[in-house]
Amino acid sequence: MTRLAALFSFALMALAAPSAQANVLVTDLSKDQISIRGGFTGETLLLFGAIDPTPHGPVDGVVVVLRGPGENVTLRKKQKSFGIWVNEQAYRLGPLPSFLATVSSAPLTDLAPTEKQRQLNIGATQLDAALLSGTGGGREKQEALQAFVRLKTADALFNENAQAVEIIDDRLFRAEIKLPAGMPVGRYVTEFFAFKNGRLVGYRTGELPVDIVGAGHILEEAAHNQSLLYGLSGVALAVFMGWGVAAIFRRR
Repeated sequence: MTRLAALFSFALMALAAPSAQANVLVTDLSKDQISIRGGFTGETLLLFGAIDPTPHGPVDGVVVVLRGPGENVTLRKKQKSFGIWVNEQAYRLGPLPSFLATVSSAPLTDLAPTEKQRQLNIGATQLDAALLSGTGGGREKQEALQAFVRLKTADALFNENAQAVEIIDDRLFRAEIKLPAGMPVGRYVTEFFAFKNGRLVGYRTGELPVDIVGAGHILEEAAHNQSLLYGLSGVALAVFMGWGVAAIFRRR
């Protein structure tokens, strides 16, 4: 609440006197960090800010992006052979965001041309990555990227909403982004864009750490990200426990 009060105070001062410097965004988040504990079912992150008007009037719209840590992914193309689906080709792409939320005050095509969106890397349809392994050209890579976006969207890790940013009196804006229970941990990047007549007139960026808290979740994360080490540790623990039980019975 303190941050919201400070931001609204800034906006009131901006309304009281004309700005000497145009094209400025002031932004903040409702939280400095997301802590994932046992029973975490997701939450909603509030992103907000104030906008100085451009020399040609208020901005046309605002886009807010929350991007998760980068990752390299392997996608396998399946083909039906004798009635059975089998893996035909594997493509390894990267780096790609593990989480991506893109929210705006209007459809992206109304705010910026496609080339500008691609240049600023706004939206899942503008994602690009290097083909790290696998044969094929641009068409195969594009198909793999589209499959990646579909899979992430199905897991609620990618989402876009063209009506999720609310602009108030042309000076304030707020947006909400839903964070799913299965969101990856790591350092997230926040990006705020303001557009006027198809041009970028304001930009701010920051970071949002997402960490696991509690032993149970740390073990769960290790099981997924360090599976070999986790498996060896489990075997070692089982051997040690078996040896301990045997030693106790021998003493008896």
